[in-house]
Amino acid sequence: MTTQSKQEAFDLFEVHCAEWLATARATARRIAAKNGSVTINEVRALVPMPEGVDPRVAGAVFLGKDWRCLGYVSSVRRTSHGRPIARFVLA
Repeated sequence: MTTQSKQEAFDLFEVHCAEWLATARATARRIAAKNGSVTINEVRALVPMPEGVDPRVAGAVFLGKDWRCLGYVSSVRRTSHGRPIARFVLA
């Protein structure tokens, strides 16, 4: 059994869920432009994750030089139990 790195998981997500990622990234940009910042939970509320995809790879939405992490907030998703999630602004 091999261990998959975080980058390998993101790379596979880019290939297999390219359409979802494009939609999620466009949604994140709209939210950030309107509100000044955005979290993955705000994106997922409008663009649900594809069925069967591990939600930990959703952070791929904010990969690249377009985003800067502003800080962390507690997640309000019940399944996240208040864990911290990043809040991003457009760079």
